[in-house]
Amino acid sequence: MSLINHFSLIAKTITTCTLIVSTVFISGLAQASWSLDGDNSSLYYVTSKAASVSEVNSFGALSGGISDEGRATVTIQLASVDTAIEIRNERMREILFQVSRFPLASVSIDTDAEVLGSLTPGESRSISYEAVVELNGVSEPLELDLLITGQQDGGLLVTLSKPLIVHANTFGLAEGVEELREIAGLPSINNNVVIDFTLQFDKMD
Repeated sequence: MSLINHFSLIAKTITTCTLIVSTVFISGLAQASWSLDGDNSSLYYVTSKAASVSEVNSFGALSGGISDEGRATVTIQLASVDTAIEIRNERMREILFQVSRFPLASVSIDTDAEVLGSLTPGESRSISYEAVVELNGVSEPLELDLLITGQQDGGLLVTLSKPLIVHANTFGLAEGVEELREIAGLPSINNNVVIDFTLQFDKMD
């Protein structure tokens, strides 16, 4: 090989490597991932009993994130249920959620990371997704209508734009609800619960 051809080959190799590095770098800038801020996120559900009594319960331990590909997941530690009454918390853990067998519930959604990453601070979008919810050993799809708002530093605030009603039968919890009713001596407990949440996702470096 002549000296000229040799240097020409080296130049082409350098150019190719530069293009590859540039492509990877630009691709990395286009990608985004977020981590759920459990301290600034909340998940509540409202129960109704005895025909006219409604109560707000919550879960204190949430984790999750959104991947570069847009896969959003939220995991709920069911043992963190808070009904404001400790004996009732114990019954919820042991009888309804059976945390020794099913310690976690999860929600997963396939989103569009490019759309999420394009939101500017204060900009909101209403988007409907089909989520997959896993609870009590049962996996079911649920339609979620979300309001997603861009935050400072690239974070995302996710809330429900429409109330979400979930029936205990959907996840095989109706028998547990009935057992709780009998123990508490109540005339009725509504099998439908209304769920609300506020999820803060922080942009990862």
